[in-house]
Amino acid sequence: MVARTDLPITPMPRGGLSLAGALPTTAIADGHAFGHSAKRLIRIKNSSGTPKTVNAVIPGEVEGQPLADRPYVIPATTGDVLIPPFGDIYQQDDGKVYLDYPADPSGLTVAVYEMP
Repeated sequence: MVARTDLPITPMPRGGLSLAGALPTTAIADGHAFGHSAKRLIRIKNSSGTPKTVNAVIPGEVEGQPLADRPYVIPATTGDVLIPPFGDIYQQDDGKVYLDYPADPSGLTVAVYEMP
């Protein structure tokens, strides 16, 4: 089992959030987790010279076959992707959403924002 690290949640005030002041977390090889909520979205940035794929892990099976995880390709150098809240299908048994990064996650940062 992968030892995931929980991501901090940044609340978004009704007056807006300055993304310049929002501190992202560096992606790690073991992946991250955050509590599932219909009010939480994530922002992933890639400063490396190659595109990177981040997978949102989907638990469960259909007729004994595992469900495929949801890949998000983050473009190279200036990749900046905002991903809307995850549906219930992404919720793990511990109530969290899991993110898997490539073997070399260098250049990736991630932040979780919670809407009011």
